Amino acid sequence: MNQKSFFDLLTRYHDGNCTEAEKLWVDKWYHNLNNRNFKDLSSTELNEMQDNIWLKINPVEAELKQPLKIKKLWPKFAIAASITVAFLIGGLYFSNYNPAEQSFMDENGELTLIEKTNDTNHSIIIALSDSSKITLNPKASITYPQVFASKERKVFLNGNAFFLVSKNPKRPFYVYNKHLVIRVLGTSFFVKECVNTQPAQVDVRTGKVQVNENEKATFFSLSDKKIAKPILLLPNQKGILSKHNLNKTLVEKPIPLAVAYNVPSNISYKFKEEKLKDLFSVLSEAYGIEIKSDDELVLNYTFTGDLSKKGLYEQLDLICGSISSKYYIQGTSIMVSNKN
Repeated sequence: MNQKSFFDLLTRYHDGNCTEAEKLWVDKWYHNLNNRNFKDLSSTELNEMQDNIWLKINPVEAELKQPLKIKKLWPKFAIAASITVAFLIGGLYFSNYNPAEQSFMDENGELTLIEKTNDTNHSIIIALSDSSKITLNPKASITYPQVFASKERKVFLNGNAFFLVSKNPKRPFYVYNKHLVIRVLGTSFFVKECVNTQPAQVDVRTGKVQVNENEKATFFSLSDKKIAKPILLLPNQKGILSKHNLNKTLVEKPIPLAVAYNVPSNISYKFKEEKLKDLFSVLSEAYGIEIKSDDELVLNYTFTGDLSKKGLYEQLDLICGSISSKYYIQGTSIMVSNKN
């Protein structure tokens, strides 16, 4: 195999168009490179290493070249080229290889795993063996057992999806992706993958969700101090992973708990001369979100109006506009203030 053919193979590997046999050899090639210290290698050793790698990729050529033991001397630029190739392949390998997903596969190897990818331009619904349902976004994929294990239910997600998990306290449900591990008992939530500057996050609609950083996200072990501390999320809350920190805040569009759980509600959003202290109490109960003020005077203001068929933030805009105040999100709470 000449150098052009070799780079053609690398390109096909990067694009996912090579055969399983070729992929296996490139994987072995990378690990071979990864175990060598290039700065300590002579030009002859670099030459022999590259020849050996190419021969391993092409066994037929290996048989033809095996009897030949010709020592070639490379100029200095060839050494630099070899090192560049090594880093190029390392980058290609790391961009395609997902240690978290491979770890999931290894740990669940005794189960029959199914992988489904949404190749359409619309969401699709996938039903699991435990009656849980996954709404898979376009270009997302999910790997799950045909039949779950007796004690745990585990799936691996690439991309974005909404989960409606059937309740079973004796068999917790885990969603893994490249960055997170989400543990639930029975709930509904949305998982968003880290893409470019968009961090990985989990939005909870119903139930409780525990979110951990996936320790298998990299090839290198993370110290206990570096791994993000787990967080517990409630309805209308979301967790965001950023630089090994998991932070809690509110979802972009909170919905009333009665709507989320599909149960009747007797809460009225029509108010007449209602003190904001009592109005905030009604909204807090409706959404499961604490709404408060740092000023007692604000709490004694009154509001008259119909807030039906409006989202929470739109409701707060109308309330705050009527008293010339403002609100801001403080963690998983909302603070109303008349301070500039």
